[in-house]
Amino acid sequence: MTRLQAAILFLAVTAAASAQEMQSFEGCCLVGAGWSDGDSFPVKLPDGKEIVLRLYYVDCNETTAATETDQRRVRDQSSYFGVDDHQVTLESGRQAAGEVKKLLAKPFTVHTAFASAPGRSAKPRTYGFVMLSDGRDLGEVLVGEGLARSYGVRRSTPDGLGTEAAQAKMDDLELGAAIARRGIWARTDPQRLVALRGDRRAEERELQEAFGTRSGEPIDPNTATVDEIMLLPGVGEVLAERIVEGRPYKSVEELRRVPGVGEKVFARIEDSLQIAP
Repeated sequence: MTRLQAAILFLAVTAAASAQEMQSFEGCCLVGAGWSDGDSFPVKLPDGKEIVLRLYYVDCNETTAATETDQRRVRDQSSYFGVDDHQVTLESGRQAAGEVKKLLAKPFTVHTAFASAPGRSAKPRTYGFVMLSDGRDLGEVLVGEGLARSYGVRRSTPDGLGTEAAQAKMDDLELGAAIARRGIWARTDPQRLVALRGDRRAEERELQEAFGTRSGEPIDPNTATVDEIMLLPGVGEVLAERIVEGRPYKSVEELRRVPGVGEKVFARIEDSLQIAP
């Protein structure tokens, strides 16, 4: 590599790092919207710009199940919490949305690098953290109160925690909520939890075998939807969102840089992917 090439590479890496740097916006406010839920909602920044914020690290339950996709997510969430009654899961989602509305009644701080948060909604979303007016992290509050699960896309936190430490903290908060039976954990049937999660994994395997990409044409990770990527063997929603967030890819090999795509996962999905020329 020549000095010129090295300099260009250094500038490119520096620019990429700068583009991903977290920015903080104090004095933000919640924008009323009937479709908002606990982990995804519109906010207005101090300059008047409105964005749809998607919280890192957390997943609140659905509030409705009008589509087949929503129904699948509700079944997945019910099995995660060990709940047989899907209406309980939906009610928990509505409770989370109501609690977020209360918590964000006062101005709050948004930390975001404006990373795109792909989802099933047509509304563009942006990943971020929310610091409440009393200094608490909104995601941590939701998980700690049993109104969300520790589940989602990760990045280093505004207070300097790396992804592994931040994930461990969220997992501990979730465990504490489960032990104390707070929120939806109060409705968990411990005897059914293992069986429900096992049934869900078996269903996912059946869907992948029946409709997975191995039986059809390879997909392009640069253009595929989250749902399409989830059909890849061993790829769940969180990993699918990380793959979409990491676009664009010049080669299939570049997917190795996505957190969660280890050697085993890559070996399973490699033959199902193809980058369009």
